[in-house]
Amino acid sequence: MSPEQILARLTDRYALLTRGNRSAPSRQQTLRMCIDWSYDLCTPMEQKVWAQLSVFAGGFELDAAEEVCDADPAADELLDTVTFLVDKSILTREAVGATVRFRMLEILRDYGREKAQEAGEYPDLRRRHREYYERLALEAEADWISSRQLEWITGLGRGQPNLREALEFCSSDNPHTGLRITAALFPFWLSRGLLSEGRHWFDRLLTHLTGPLTVERAKAFYADSILAGLQGDLQVPTALVRQGRLLADQRTDPISRAHLDLAEGFLALFGGQLPDARAHLDEAVQVYAARGDLLCQVVALLGLELTHDMLGEAERAIDCHERVLAITEPRGEVVYRSYTLWALAVAVWRHGDRARAIRLLEQSLQLNRGVNGRLNASLCLQALAWIAAEEHNSRLAAVLMGAAEELAWSVGSPVVVFPGLLEYQQECERQTRRALSDQAYAAAHREGAALGFSGAVAYALGEQLPPTPTSAADPTKRERQVAELVAEGLTNKEIAARLTISPRTAQGHVEHLLTKLGFTSRAQIAAWIVESQNKPS
Repeated sequence: MSPEQILARLTDRYALLTRGNRSAPSRQQTLRMCIDWSYDLCTPMEQKVWAQLSVFAGGFELDAAEEVCDADPAADELLDTVTFLVDKSILTREAVGATVRFRMLEILRDYGREKAQEAGEYPDLRRRHREYYERLALEAEADWISSRQLEWITGLGRGQPNLREALEFCSSDNPHTGLRITAALFPFWLSRGLLSEGRHWFDRLLTHLTGPLTVERAKAFYADSILAGLQGDLQVPTALVRQGRLLADQRTDPISRAHLDLAEGFLALFGGQLPDARAHLDEAVQVYAARGDLLCQVVALLGLELTHDMLGEAERAIDCHERVLAITEPRGEVVYRSYTLWALAVAVWRHGDRARAIRLLEQSLQLNRGVNGRLNASLCLQALAWIAAEEHNSRLAAVLMGAAEELAWSVGSPVVVFPGLLEYQQECERQTRRALSDQAYAAAHREGAALGFSGAVAYALGEQLPPTPTSAADPTKRERQVAELVAEGLTNKEIAARLTISPRTAQGHVEHLLTKLGFTSRAQIAAWIVESQNKPS
């Protein structure tokens, strides 16, 4: 069959492989018959559990299965049945750290789902599945400001396919519940830089809701506004704030009003309207503090800290920072602590204390590396680039800018999120470009962009520096020629044409260079060439 014909048949997994060896047993004639045969080999209990477990997407843990499967089988019997399904290769067991998870091939999951639908139990399974992941999201949110935060981030990361499945079900069955789950997941999405995913679900679920303003809806307005603003989109939060204010009336409860103030405050902050941001965020902080809502209080305080700093109100900014630390530090929280350390670092640098700013940014990066938070890492790397440029360490500044920009783009965020900080980025780039040649700047920038999250953090902390080749490993004359062409941005094919060699030979030279120099990317080769050319003879 042609690729187009194969693609057309992929909508039905069983229609593609329909003829095996005619001399083979009937169970090996078609894919469907093979799975039917495996199903028939299972006991009735195993068949039932197979069908029930098909509701899970991307894997599950035993406690989730115990909650979602009905009371028959009991917990101990369910474990035995799951073990038997592993033995029969219906399930795959995989250890993730100290956690054991089970996974079902998608084609076996489809088959099990078909059986659950035939038995009429699939809607109930999806409801119980949604209820389990709703509880998980709400428990994570309630426990977010705690020493268990990293465990929650890891657990929710593993559960993402099932959370998406639950939200998909909610979008058609119960958008109110879906919005509650989505709002509870806001801190997780923010911590991991999953801004687009969070916005997708907020936007999708909010379109289904009408009627009076509820706490969940107001909460979604502020969360969606922050995610959109972090991606440089002010149209969505503007519309959400307008809608929220139209829905609010004298009967609206204080917490819903605080959520609207939080949304409007961040909208003003992202838009550079700092006095408005201060007024709304201060109002929100007061309500959250009175209600004991630590999570929302910390979010509002972070926005207020930045606002005060950009207004030149240093003492008030430091007070907000200390309040955030007073909430987060004793409880072992990590994500928001790393953000406030970044904000304080920018503030003290603006007031001339470079050394302290660097220490604070390094502390923030150390905290953030366990979270794998690309957004906050990009902010820290960007600030370190500003400091490096000010200290005339132009190449370091260019590498850090490349790393920061790549991480920001990877989460869909602009290089500078807050207009009040744009001048520092622009001045950093001007100084760096003025100090380096165009070629040197581009090479250093590419090197930073190629580092990735872990490499960029290690580089900024001084743990991973580009190795200097020893004389014993000096490139040959031909390899040096290849390196210079790599620095010009040529591909292997273009290098081959320039040097009249085969592309395979060019590739071999590049690989030898990487090995000799201890590098992992072409950008590092380019940076090495530029650096060596700039050295005094």
